[in-house]
Amino acid sequence: MGIFEKPKGSGVWGISYCDRQGKRHRERIGRKAEAITAYSDRKREIREGRYVPPRYGGRGLTFRDLAERAMEYKRSRLKPSSLITDMRHLEHLYPLLGHLEAAAVHPAEIETVLAKFRNRGLSGSTTNRYRSLLSSIFKYGKRMKLIPSNPIADVERSKENAHRDRYLRPEEEERLRKMIREKCPEREPELDLALYTGMRRGEQFSLKWENVDLELGRLTVYGKSGRRYITLNSSAKAALHKLKEMRDRLVVTRGTDLESQIVNAFFPYVCLDTKSDTQKDWRRWFEDAVKEAGIENFRWHDLRHTFASRLVMAGVPLNSVKDFLGHHSITMTERYSHLSPDHRAIEIEKIGAK
Repeated sequence: MGIFEKPKGSGVWGISYCDRQGKRHRERIGRKAEAITAYSDRKREIREGRYVPPRYGGRGLTFRDLAERAMEYKRSRLKPSSLITDMRHLEHLYPLLGHLEAAAVHPAEIETVLAKFRNRGLSGSTTNRYRSLLSSIFKYGKRMKLIPSNPIADVERSKENAHRDRYLRPEEEERLRKMIREKCPEREPELDLALYTGMRRGEQFSLKWENVDLELGRLTVYGKSGRRYITLNSSAKAALHKLKEMRDRLVVTRGTDLESQIVNAFFPYVCLDTKSDTQKDWRRWFEDAVKEAGIENFRWHDLRHTFASRLVMAGVPLNSVKDFLGHHSITMTERYSHLSPDHRAIEIEKIGAK
């Protein structure tokens, strides 16, 4: 390691050194004095975390610079809500990694950052979202030839808690519907739509009427798995008809094309939810109804679990359930659609003593 002359007697000097990952680099410099200076500079850059291999174009590029470039690249490829979430995560990452040379970020430094998040009480799944965001940024940098490698490859995922296994039992659904009919009857069609389609929350509350085809019995939704189509059963269609009737009653008169355009412009969404300055969560009606009905440990997403489990209990093949849920992998479907405890108890009793 150090400086060398090659070939001997040529007067052309180079440098040889190892980076923080132990990988050896050799550079051809020129005069001996310049090689001595360059060797000293490289050692200092490596020590301070600012080193970028000479064959990559990201010399001097900080992690913050790289992240901003990656986010600009993602802007036209992500939903606005996903982009906003990534930007919020980056605000927590910048104070810890933003100043480092992007090409010199070491896996150990990322491990330290993620460990800090876990120590603050973040769950394993949330910590893994930060890891995924970092990975996407470094992948972009590697693809653009700005950095030599993706350090996330050597960072293990955090252990996640067991997935929720919560379904709405028949007696719980009866109590929940009774409470909704008493407190907010106009919301019951939204509950039906979730129970009979298994849509994700984001898919349901961003669904527009232009993507509803009641004649074909199909919805076009856009969610975490991209665009997908949902087949409607009679109960889901009935819920949509009720929502349509409520939307129509929002205007005094209908009949002219202009009036129809105004309605579609101001009320394009199937589920008309607004968020006021004093309302922290637009799902408060649902949470209040669940609480007042005496149903414990039940969230909106558990309606999707309920949809999946009821399909399986009805004998629908897992491959079909996978399509209904919009999963890319059958493994995800198996995780979501375990049978309810009540149904398992009934099944196991079939081999009981006579």
